[in-house]
Amino acid sequence: MIPVELDIQFAISHPDLTSERITLWVQTAVSEATKVYTDAGLSVPYAQAQFTFRFCDADEAKALNHQYRDKDYATNVLTFEYGIDATETVSSDIIICIPVLEAEALEQKKTFLDHAAHLCIHGVLHALGYDHLDDDEAEEMEGLEIDILQHLAIANPYLG
Repeated sequence: MIPVELDIQFAISHPDLTSERITLWVQTAVSEATKVYTDAGLSVPYAQAQFTFRFCDADEAKALNHQYRDKDYATNVLTFEYGIDATETVSSDIIICIPVLEAEALEQKKTFLDHAAHLCIHGVLHALGYDHLDDDEAEEMEGLEIDILQHLAIANPYLG
């Protein structure tokens, strides 16, 4: 198992978001993403992971999205991927906007926790090098998200 160091920051909190839940989601995502390499007979490019998760309000998310992506709105999740260093540690800052998460969960008729798990996993996969810039990448990333969520007994978030 890949060791995961996790720093969780709450600029705003939600009573259902506990460090134990977030840790479970992140560790499951790293384990399942790592399994993709080993199942394919490939060496895993990282030996450990270090993530900072920050749960923030819409103003902070909007400011970060504007500063780093030139988008003028609060987005659900932002991942700042820093790559793999000389100690084979993959690191990233992952920002999740609680008000956007809540609104999307309601709009998509999902539970808050199921959507929160999905966004955490999505952020971790970005940190591990996955992306969705084209259809093939999106299909691969979404498939892995679905598999990871299934391990957590969470339904496919892309179904209706």
